[in-house]
Order: sequence, then structure tokens, then C-alpha cells
Amino acid sequence: MGASNFSDEVLAGDSADYARTVEELKASYGFDFVAIGLTAFLGAPLKWIYSAGATDERHHRIVLAPGHGIGGIVIKAGKPMMFVDIDEEIDPQEYSSYPIVFAEDLHSFCALPLTKTGRVVGALLCAYRSVDARNQQVYRQVISDLQGRLGDLGVVDDDFMDFDRIAVEQRNESRDSPFLVHSEVSCVIAAQEEERKRISRELHDGIAQELLAVSFLMKRLESHVGDDEGRQLLGETFANLDRILDELHNLSVELRPSALDHLGLIPALRSQASLLEKAYGTEVVFEGGLSCRRFDQALETQAYRICQEAILNACKYADTDQVYVRLEDTGGWLHVSVIDHGGGFDTEHPVIKGTGCGLSGMQERAKLIGATLRIESGAGGTEVVLVAPMRGQEREECV
Repeated sequence: MGASNFSDEVLAGDSADYARTVEELKASYGFDFVAIGLTAFLGAPLKWIYSAGATDERHHRIVLAPGHGIGGIVIKAGKPMMFVDIDEEIDPQEYSSYPIVFAEDLHSFCALPLTKTGRVVGALLCAYRSVDARNQQVYRQVISDLQGRLGDLGVVDDDFMDFDRIAVEQRNESRDSPFLVHSEVSCVIAAQEEERKRISRELHDGIAQELLAVSFLMKRLESHVGDDEGRQLLGETFANLDRILDELHNLSVELRPSALDHLGLIPALRSQASLLEKAYGTEVVFEGGLSCRRFDQALETQAYRICQEAILNACKYADTDQVYVRLEDTGGWLHVSVIDHGGGFDTEHPVIKGTGCGLSGMQERAKLIGATLRIESGAGGTEVVLVAPMRGQEREECV
């Protein structure tokens, strides 16, 4: 069947039935959060459409490409996954791979693939916001009670993905190690940026262009395909190619957005914000403006990376629906603020998450351009303020 027919088939179930199902599962088994995510067609992103126990609407804005996030991994692998204690079983460096965990503060979950006519078309997520030794027993009971069906959808309930248990890493040794001196850090950051730029260019100008060429050849082939099955396969191939191109674009932007090199700071930040909004469901609001179209390359690069880290941290950890980015250049200084009104943190003794290098890396980048970076956080939210000198700005670059 073509993409549009496949979409109709997947969504043919009564939406009221799906909504009622998630409510009943939550009430019957005592889950804190239950959601059903569906794809519009084979190879399309997954969205959490039906839910019960949500803290807000942010999770509905999360869009997961196959292989990304809990839902995306489940639909791509076609296998269930379960974590009874996320903090113990998932490496902190991998937290960002599961945006729903941040959106709903989940600490234990079971995700089951949902099928239609033998194809994986969605995922059922049952989760708790606390850790309890009985959680796994409850997940197993749900699987037993469902008996492989969820309304008009099949449920894959065996052959769980084999994730190795990873203990929380001890960081005492790394904390006692001497820090890199400023000059060494500068060299590392510069080398990283050059490598990011190279890989991003290869993805965009190399692999992506090759795939586009394949897509054009297939379009020429389309008129020569006469049977329904051939057109169905061709339609599915087009959908997969589009998905792969989207993923390559996202990777390229993450590494080094071309907008930063060709258009400047604000377009690059808007491009990054668009990706984060889809990944985490948090709206990024831009305020103010800049009188200068372009800045010194080093200033643009470091200001972008600092803002990128600040926005990402807010989306992942602040538990907020909106993040504000304010920009202004005046009196020879660039002022950039990233503000959220979510849960703050102890700036003196922050809890180390992920690689634990974010805040220190931001400070080092600020030093490279002679800027000051102020980070204030508390119960009312977090504010990150960068004030950088605009050295050597050309007059024609400003309006």
C-alpha cells in the first residue's frame, strides 16, 4: 500500500478507544504515566498522541525519528525495552537519547512495539516516576494480561532488547585530576570546531547529495512502474530516503550548522532551537535583536556554542515549557541571555549529568573571546548571561 493508505490503516482505530485504553491502564496498574505513540506511515517519525498522567502538554510536541528516543528505538528495533531503574541502568551520557524521560521525569518504564498487519506502527509506554522493586512485576503482569493485543493493534511482548546494566560511574578520580590549563583547553576547543565543521560538510555535501541523486533516479523510474506492489515499494523507499535525509540534516546542524558560517549567529540559533523543540517539546522564544548582521568568526562560534549548551540544558533539565533567548548588541558589547522559569540547580555544586563538562566548557569558551559568563539559578529558574566584546566589527556589518 502507498504511504497515504498506510497512514489511514494505522489510524483507523477509534481515537476514543485509544484514549480510554491509556486511562484504564494507568488506573488498573497504578502507573504514573501511560502513552501510545503512533507513526503516520512506515518510516515516519513517532509522536506521543494519547496519554494519561502527563504533567503538561510538552510530550505531545516531541517528534521521534526511527532509532531516536524510546518510541523511535522501539519502532526501529521492533522489540520491547524495559528499564526498572533508569538512573542505574542508563549511562548518564545517554540520557539525552530519551527526551520523554526529561519531559515527564520518568525513572522506570516498559515500552512495547505496536503492530498492524505485521508491521510496527507505534509504541505503548508504561512508566513510573519512582523506583520500586515491584515495578518489573507489574510490567510483566500487564504483558500477561494484554495477551498480545491492544484494541485493533498487536503487541510485541517478547525478545526484549538486551541492554547491559551500567552502574553509575564513580567520578572521584576525575574530580581529583588537575584541570587542563587554559591554553590546552583552547587548542582542544579549536580542534573540535574544525573537526565538527569537516564532518558536517561531508555529511551535507557528500552523503546527502549522493542520496538526493538516488532519489532523482528513482523519480525517473516511477513512471516505468506499472503494478500496485511496485508503486507501494517505491513509495516506501521514497519515505525512507526522506527520513534518512532529515536525519543527516539534523546531524549536520548538531555538528556545525551551515547557517552559522553563511548567515550568522541568530539564524544558526534558530535552526538549533527548531531541532530541540522537536526533540524535547520545549518552545524556544527569541526576544530582542542585533544591529550587526555578522560578528568576528571566533565570537560567533563561541557565543553559539555557549547558547547551544544553555538551551539544551534548559530543555533537558529545567522541566519547563518555554526557554527565552534574548540578544542585544550595544556600546561595542554583545549581550546574550538564555532564561527559563523551571527548576533551578545549585551553581556552586551542580549535580553532574552527561559528561559533566557543560558548565566548565561554557566558561572556557567565554574566556577564549574575552567575555564574561554569569550563571544564576534558583527556585524561580535559571539565567545564563554572556557579555562579550565586539572587537574588530566592520561598520558595514552593522545597521
